[in-house]
Amino acid sequence: MDAQKMLFRNQKMKHWSDRYFNQIERNIGYITFSEQEKLRITPIAILGVGGIGGPLAEQLVRSGCENLTICDCDIFEESNLNRQICTTNDIGNYKVDVLERYLMNINPEVKIKKYYNVLKTNVSDMVKGNSVVALALDGPLASIMIARECRAQNVPMIESWVIPYLWAWWFTQYSMGYEECYRLNTHDLTIEQIKQSELVELKSSDILFPKILGFPGVKEIYNREKGVYDATVSGEIGIRTIAPLVRLTASYLALEIIFAGILQTKPMILAPLVLGYDYFEMKSVQFNME
Repeated sequence: MDAQKMLFRNQKMKHWSDRYFNQIERNIGYITFSEQEKLRITPIAILGVGGIGGPLAEQLVRSGCENLTICDCDIFEESNLNRQICTTNDIGNYKVDVLERYLMNINPEVKIKKYYNVLKTNVSDMVKGNSVVALALDGPLASIMIARECRAQNVPMIESWVIPYLWAWWFTQYSMGYEECYRLNTHDLTIEQIKQSELVELKSSDILFPKILGFPGVKEIYNREKGVYDATVSGEIGIRTIAPLVRLTASYLALEIIFAGILQTKPMILAPLVLGYDYFEMKSVQFNME
C-alpha cells in the first residue's frame, strides 16, 4: 500500500469496500471524506444518456456516485460514434442498456434504475426521490413533463447544450420556469392539451434550438462551413456537435451537480442567467436569455 493511501486509511468509512476506497481516494482534497459519502448515497437522475448524458453519468460514477436513474428511448446509430459512449459493437442497442453495462464495469456496486421512455404514467416515479435531475434530452414534450415534475417535487433540474460555451443553468423554485424560459406558451395547458395541440408535432429544432443558437458568436463559429448555421436553425440538419465540446459540457455539468447541486459549496446559476466561458475566444460570457 502506498504512503498516500496509508495516510487516509484510518478515515475510510467502515461500509466502503476496499475497491470503492481505492477508486475515490484521489478525490479527497477537492472534497472531504464526509462529502464523498454524501456523493455516494445521493440519488441523481440523468434523463437522456446520449452525447451529454452518457459522459455525465460516467463522470459521476467515476467520482463515486452510486445511485443513478437513467432514461433514454433511443438506440445507438453510426452518427453517435463521433461523441457518445459507444462502439461499432453497440449499434442497434438501447443506449440505457449499453450505458448500464459500461457503468457497472466501472463500479459493480452502483445502483441503476433505468427507463426506456418518459411517459405521463412514469415521470413522477422517475423524478421521485432524486436530489438532482439532469435534463439531457431534447424532446420538447418529454422535457416539459420532466420540468413540471421537478418543480412540483421541488427537485432542482440542471440543463446545458453542446454549443461553443462552457455553461449550464438550473431550474428551481427560485428560477424562471422552463416553459417560460423557452417561451413555449404552454404553461396554462395540461399535458393532454399539449399532446392535442400543434406543439406535439414540433421538434427541438422548431422551438428549443433557435433560442440556444442565439448565443452571441455561435453563428460565426458554425458557419466556418457556409450555410450550416441556417440549416441547423431550420431543422434541415441536426445541431452540430463534436466530441471535445460534448465532453467539456458533460464535465462542467458533473462539476455543477457535485459542487452546486449536492455539496452546495458554490451557488447555482439560475435560468435565465447565462454565466459561462467562450473557449474559442477565451473569455467569460454573461447575459440574460429572457
